[in-house]
Amino acid sequence: MAGRIPQSFIDDLLARVDIVEVIDRYVPLKKMGANHKACCPFHGEKTPSFTVSQSKQFYHCFGCGVHGTAISFLMEFDNMHFVDAVEYLADRVGMTVPRDALVPISASQQGLYEALKKSADYFQSELRDSGEAVSYLKNRGITGETALEFQLGFAPSAWHSLVKNIPNAESSLLTSGMLVRNDSGKTHDRFRNRIMFPIRDRRGRVIGFGGRVMDQGEPKYLNSPETPLFQKGRELYGLYELRKATRNSPDRIIVVEGYMDVIALAQVGIKYAVATLGTATSSEQVELLFRESDEIVFCFDGDNAGRKAAWRALNSALGSLKSGRDARFLFLPEGKDPDNVVAEHGPEHFTNLVSSEALEASAFLFQGLQLQAGKGSETTGTGHKARLAELAKPLINKIPAGVYRDLVAGQLEQIVGVTVFTDKPASTPPRPPVAQPRDNDPSNQPSPVRRALTAILNDPSVVLKIDPEEFDFSDQIPGASLLLTIIALVESQPDVTSSGILENFRDRPEWNILNKLAMANLEETAESGIRDPLSIASHAIRKLNEESLRRELKADASGLAKLPSAMSEAEKEELRRQINSLKK
Repeated sequence: MAGRIPQSFIDDLLARVDIVEVIDRYVPLKKMGANHKACCPFHGEKTPSFTVSQSKQFYHCFGCGVHGTAISFLMEFDNMHFVDAVEYLADRVGMTVPRDALVPISASQQGLYEALKKSADYFQSELRDSGEAVSYLKNRGITGETALEFQLGFAPSAWHSLVKNIPNAESSLLTSGMLVRNDSGKTHDRFRNRIMFPIRDRRGRVIGFGGRVMDQGEPKYLNSPETPLFQKGRELYGLYELRKATRNSPDRIIVVEGYMDVIALAQVGIKYAVATLGTATSSEQVELLFRESDEIVFCFDGDNAGRKAAWRALNSALGSLKSGRDARFLFLPEGKDPDNVVAEHGPEHFTNLVSSEALEASAFLFQGLQLQAGKGSETTGTGHKARLAELAKPLINKIPAGVYRDLVAGQLEQIVGVTVFTDKPASTPPRPPVAQPRDNDPSNQPSPVRRALTAILNDPSVVLKIDPEEFDFSDQIPGASLLLTIIALVESQPDVTSSGILENFRDRPEWNILNKLAMANLEETAESGIRDPLSIASHAIRKLNEESLRRELKADASGLAKLPSAMSEAEKEELRRQINSLKK
């Protein structure tokens, strides 16, 4: 299907990804025997039943039954789409998803991307020819190398420069927000006499622009409007450049208010800053950032406007705060921004401020709530404590259930001195008692197909160690067709991992049963003292070959009565005896 990511690429990706490293960034794992464990992030529990297998590269919760690969985890836990999850993992291991394999874009969208790319190229050429614009950037301390890294440009004062320099693109320029149509129906350039900051998506494509005046004109910053390619609440300025500069997850990401702050910080080596796009920080932006790093530091001006912006950012971040994630808030002296701070005191001073002065999210939360509940920070009054609790409860309830929320709730109860959160997570209903099977009861033994599948999913290489002629059993045996498909998959891709096999069955009915078998202990399939995957698989396949022969003979036996009289009764009886012996 057009636009589908090749399965071979996904198999290769999963062979390079370490699922323990992926999940540990979200849920701290503890090594326990051959596997890693944690309390399940998908349901509340006190005893760890969430198991991650490094050798098999998949996870399973024995409490709620969730299971899957690294791709599945990102889709379920982080609400990523399939393509986003694949791209995220590929970026982490230095692979590039084949561009022609991604979901194809429409012709109209392609026209918008091309128009914006040509606009960026045009603005860059204009910057080189504008002494005034170059002098402005030099006075702000921006080097030519940095300007090139961020593709900075200059929009001249002319009203129709884009149409003249990008022919046959007026419709795309209008839809992409580069042109404005006036009341008389005529169009003109939206950006004029401004330093231009291309806004790029995570793939590096230009999707919009920010433009800054070089004098005292208003508005100081002008951004592209919302378009089919550009939604301000879903993008961040500098994220593409950050990902390009920090191939591995940065220790933290700093969210600043201006494009020039991002650029100034990057120029002094702090290449892990991004900026919102003229709007309040959205929950989507926060979630996007937590995919890149476990710590986000929001950096705002210490004035009233900056604190209001920080409070809105906190509200957007609460729904993403969970164990292993940290959001903090740094307030600079009034009238100062990161650009000023690094220019006056250097990058080390700024990073020290981030490390020592930034407030934890819970500290900023209660600081703000104290002010809202009443003047000062005294909490001795009963009325003040009651107001504080009422203000805090809905905000704390935004935090996902888990240790992080419990700790914040505990802080509130310590401040007000009473229990505020009386609701407890619903306990898992007790399971009905299940009669324990007797080991010597053949009806309780897993079928040969189940044993073979479990062994192969535990160690796909066993397929390559068994004589291919052994795989001659009938596909009419229940489940044998699936087993033969997996055997053929391993034979065609000798390096495929357990998780790679599973991903071949995503969105197919067999997905759930294969995940359960993949996580099953080999002891569950053991027979006659056999324990290793190769022995289990070989033994099970011999049983399947016997079953195939049994079925053939049974089919023949059903026609014994119709056999010609040339076959003696003694011969017929011997055939019946062979069939009955195979049934035992």
